[in-house]
Amino acid sequence: MDARHPQDASAAMAPHLQLMADTADADTPQDAAAAGLLLLWLGDDVLLRLNQHLSPLGISENKLHVLLLFRLFEDGRLGAEPPTPSSIADYFGITRASATGLLDWLEKRRLIARHPHPADRRSLQLSLTQEARALLEQALPDFWRACAGLTSHLDAQERQQLLRLLAKVWGQVKS
Repeated sequence: MDARHPQDASAAMAPHLQLMADTADADTPQDAAAAGLLLLWLGDDVLLRLNQHLSPLGISENKLHVLLLFRLFEDGRLGAEPPTPSSIADYFGITRASATGLLDWLEKRRLIARHPHPADRRSLQLSLTQEARALLEQALPDFWRACAGLTSHLDAQERQQLLRLLAKVWGQVKS
């Protein structure tokens, strides 16, 4: 590992913490900022690792996650109406234009289909295609294995503690 990307978190953060000491407001808790910085880095690294697992299937984590929303809806586990560009944008915290771009990408690859809305002729509903269902059947076992692999070095108690802490952070970020 080169000096720009040390594997030890403390070593990687040291120059950033020095910069923070020089540039952060006096009322910024440095331990909170350090933890937030590490979460940002972890988010990037986690997505990179998951996308590496998914790349042989020609799909990325964000596109897989959109397909998961449709699968959850089909299974009766997520709402009474199928996902829409607006609900997808809200769910992921992205713009509606970005959600539409994701859906267009999925439609071009025949992973979702647009159908006339049964009650509103001006609207379309979206659904998974058979190709998407087959892709999910193939991708999900490896996806869940990759997710588990992220914490495989922790024991069960540490994973439970991490779950509680991450849920607390997630709740704050989502509020």
